[in-house]
Amino acid sequence: MAKAARALLAWLALIAGLAFAAGEIGGLWGTNTDWRAPEDGVTIYVETNGFHTGFILPARAEGIDWHVLFPPTDLKDIRYHATGATDHVAIGWGERDFYLNTPDWRQLDPATMARAAIGSDATLIHIYHMNRPQEGRYARKLMISHAAYRRLADRLMQDIAFPKRGPLNPIPGYGGDDVFYKANGRYSLVRSCNVWTGDHLRAIGVRVGAWTPAEHHVMRWFPEVSSRETVALPEPD
Repeated sequence: MAKAARALLAWLALIAGLAFAAGEIGGLWGTNTDWRAPEDGVTIYVETNGFHTGFILPARAEGIDWHVLFPPTDLKDIRYHATGATDHVAIGWGERDFYLNTPDWRQLDPATMARAAIGSDATLIHIYHMNRPQEGRYARKLMISHAAYRRLADRLMQDIAFPKRGPLNPIPGYGGDDVFYKANGRYSLVRSCNVWTGDHLRAIGVRVGAWTPAEHHVMRWFPEVSSRETVALPEPD
């Protein structure tokens, strides 16, 4: 039994090492090499919490109102319910158990992480409502064309598991300013939340790595230009 366990651990370590090496190569190999930010367009942000990456988008742009799809009234904190209380939404995608059971990294469960890496069809969209995002360590500003923004929005819509009838059903988030919704897509080591971010950026023509399984594979393409951090409304006392 002990010998079998050691063999399994050795194989897992080998697979992890190969995946890490492939990620480093894919993350460094740029795509869309002729991409340039337009002079006129829509300002978005590529955001990170140090592990997950995603997008911060204007609540209303190009005829798309994310507040209609993700109403602030789904949030626990009633201060966000007022019209105009927030002007941006952060959108991320990930595995259900990993998201719900890991509100912070002190609660990271290796077993949950391993199950997600093997593969899961249970995925969620994670939404934060925020006001006046700023560039900094956790948010990198990116100007994209109007057409690219519409393509990005269309792709994000496809990730949402819309019910047959009625609005989306909210799943409580970590605090007063965030909420989850059911998503489409299969999560795995090959298609992590960071691969999801990279895939969307690549599809709309932005220069990013060919494969971005880890957070730094995404964020390295968007250097930090300020020490200011993305901010939201203050938490209640």
